[in-house]
Amino acid sequence: MKAISQNLVVLLSVVLLSSCIERYLPVTELNFSPKLVIDGMIANNESDHEIVISESSPTENPVFVPVSGCKVSVEDGHGNSFLFSESKDKGHYVGRIDAAQIVIGEKYRLHVKTSMGAEYVSSYEELMPCPEVDRVYYEVQTKQTENPDITENGLQFYIDFKGDANSGHFYRWQLTQTYEYHSKWPLDKWLGKDGFHDLEEPDYSNFVCYRTDKLKSVYVLSTDGFSQNKFLKYKLHFVEDQTEVLMYKYSLLVNQYSLTKRAYNYWENLRKNNQETVDLFGKQPANVKGNISNVNDTTDVALGYFGVSSVKSKRIMVTPVEGLNFNHFLRCQADVIDGPLPGERPLYFVTDYDANGNIYTGLGAPSCIDCTLLGGTTVKPPYWDEK
Repeated sequence: MKAISQNLVVLLSVVLLSSCIERYLPVTELNFSPKLVIDGMIANNESDHEIVISESSPTENPVFVPVSGCKVSVEDGHGNSFLFSESKDKGHYVGRIDAAQIVIGEKYRLHVKTSMGAEYVSSYEELMPCPEVDRVYYEVQTKQTENPDITENGLQFYIDFKGDANSGHFYRWQLTQTYEYHSKWPLDKWLGKDGFHDLEEPDYSNFVCYRTDKLKSVYVLSTDGFSQNKFLKYKLHFVEDQTEVLMYKYSLLVNQYSLTKRAYNYWENLRKNNQETVDLFGKQPANVKGNISNVNDTTDVALGYFGVSSVKSKRIMVTPVEGLNFNHFLRCQADVIDGPLPGERPLYFVTDYDANGNIYTGLGAPSCIDCTLLGGTTVKPPYWDEK
């Protein structure tokens, strides 16, 4: 079969970019030595919590290297200890802490002992109060692309923040997007290893999908020194109309976390380190120090940060918006059959239109027929029909 359509390439690029794991990758050295990477946070809106432990990998081969067999616990300031157990996913440690034991003003720390006997602890982190998310909204905006002759429209999202005297002054936002996308064709006619199939009625069971991704950009704010503990029109992310992310329905979930000053400094330094390059791996955050160190060697600092936070959430649902035209969004295009059929199976036969508007029968890429092949699911989120 000829190359997959340009549409698929564009959408795959979006999926790959939105699903990258945000990890520290050290500067390439002749004698590379991996460092422990610990990622985890305790929040008061959950009972099950996860700590992810891995090793850093060389820049030229950035892969997730899980660290198994660790003893992991979270301790509060009164000597209570909450044990975490490794899940079926190596390097992922899950523990349950009752919400009544995650208290505003209480302090917590992380304790990790590796299978090799190395022992790490974090500094104690205080659980700070968090105000409600005030307002999440968007504006239709036009932005210049790298091509000076082409602009793109999209939605620029914002949040209004309003705290009070008890709220603290340091905050982080984590964004999770969910969007609906469609296949171009339903399953209808195909040639499999067992012969030719022609359905009486097209099969639309894998035609509509929903994909959820945590966005990796860092959004932090300090109101320390402000005359009022608030900030209006804080800029979040921009979603362009050159993919089908905004074409049908879009959801943005905003989690607002309260931070200690030290945690804020960590995330702010990480943001500064990453904002100067499109590629998160382009500039190495060697100067971004976390709060987890080796008990017996304080110069051995693990990468990452253990934090605790109270959290408030708000979701915004976006239906098709006037001003978005998707005029540069390239859909799946059927490959013309101009000779013997390719040898691979199955082959999917579909109808399409050429540049002159003439209809023809061609071969459709599997991912243009089965939407789950692009990473989504056909299970509609329970909140999807809410306004």
